[in-house]
Amino acid sequence: MKNKAIKKNKDISKISSKVFIWMQVTVLLLCGIFFAPPLQVMAEGFRYTLDTDGELIIVIDPGHGGGNLGADYNGFLEKEMNMTVANAMYEELSKYEDITVYMTHTDVETDMSIKERAEFANSVNADFVFCLHFNMSPDNKLFGSEVWVSAFGEENREGYRFSCVQMETMKEMGLFLRGVKTRFNDKGTDYYGILRYCEEYDIPAALIEHCHIDHATDVEFCDSEEDLIAFGIADATSVAKYFGLSSEELDVDYSDYELVTLTPGSLYVQADTSDPDICMIEKNYEDMDRDVIGVTVTAVDYDSPMLYYSYSIDGGLTYTPYLSWPETDVMAGKSPDTFTFEIEVPDGVSPAVKMRAINQYDRYTESNLLEGYPVFVHTPQEVPVEDTLVSEETTELEDVSQGDASGNGGFKAPERPVKEEEGIAFGNFLKLCLIVVILIVVFLLISNLITSFRRSQRRKKRKRK
Repeated sequence: MKNKAIKKNKDISKISSKVFIWMQVTVLLLCGIFFAPPLQVMAEGFRYTLDTDGELIIVIDPGHGGGNLGADYNGFLEKEMNMTVANAMYEELSKYEDITVYMTHTDVETDMSIKERAEFANSVNADFVFCLHFNMSPDNKLFGSEVWVSAFGEENREGYRFSCVQMETMKEMGLFLRGVKTRFNDKGTDYYGILRYCEEYDIPAALIEHCHIDHATDVEFCDSEEDLIAFGIADATSVAKYFGLSSEELDVDYSDYELVTLTPGSLYVQADTSDPDICMIEKNYEDMDRDVIGVTVTAVDYDSPMLYYSYSIDGGLTYTPYLSWPETDVMAGKSPDTFTFEIEVPDGVSPAVKMRAINQYDRYTESNLLEGYPVFVHTPQEVPVEDTLVSEETTELEDVSQGDASGNGGFKAPERPVKEEEGIAFGNFLKLCLIVVILIVVFLLISNLITSFRRSQRRKKRKRK
């Protein structure tokens, strides 16, 4: 009997040990959920090893050429601009060590197909392709700098990571940022041919749209050969930072340049094909003395940040040029949900206000209509004699669409609490679900162990009888 009692105690001990182990595992899992850093922080900040053959090779592709002029507007011809930038980029990159640089073509009259450009890159065993362009838009509405990358695999990841460097470079130059984007064709593959063909050859590529040649905000960055050369040098600097290059001639060393950290296996930018989810406006104030009204807008897009807004005071018949959405951080994917802007009302007008909120992919949602304002009658004011002696330059109106590189422009948003991101709330929900699943599994395992022990004891009792 004593041996049986000892054996029984050992069985109980085993069960207790297993229960204790599972309790420890549960505690560790729960601690991991609550206290582990986000995956993007945990991921290794590795630098993608592109030069697997021991030599770093990049290809510069000046967009368009020959009969393919590219954007042609108000004296600007894109194929010529692209070549000037490409030559400057090639010359600057040639000053760095441990890199071989090619150009798909060096003559502005060469007309290569998109496929031929990608084939050339593949023939020289390129590690990255940089396709250079300038932009223009329907009705000359858009302004700013952007980069297009493949929507697939490693080409998406590394295209995005280079583009983060390029966007920072464009921001330092003073350009408004339109961000990093992907686009699909009707077959579900990359819309832009150079990205599509390079992806087929497993070559990361970036299509750089430096700025818009048809908008006053951007023209000042590209209206001289010196400006275009500056773009080429800036592009080369972005490449050098991305690859961690150094140059004795330039006395720079980017070997320790810190790239954005990525989670292995994740895609980092995907096209937004939907309009903003919400756009509403409400009256804030009206100031008859200054002939202005204040309007508060609330607009939300759950897929991409807002970049611009535009308003109408004639019920939506006509709209202002696009204005930069205040305090947008396109690279972080954030824009304020609410801000107040001011409208100057012309003499004799009772405004009927509408607004459009435009997202990163240039899709917009129109707001409700605000009516019921009085007719604004401007009161003539006496102007002191000394104030009439103003130079012609100081009377020119400032371009209201001008914004700084961080996306600030138009009217400043009032201070307001930062709204918690949806992603954080959704992440907490996933954590809660995972906790419930773990607790259920642990409960079932413990129940199973206890049930097995009891069955074992019953069998032993039967045998004794």
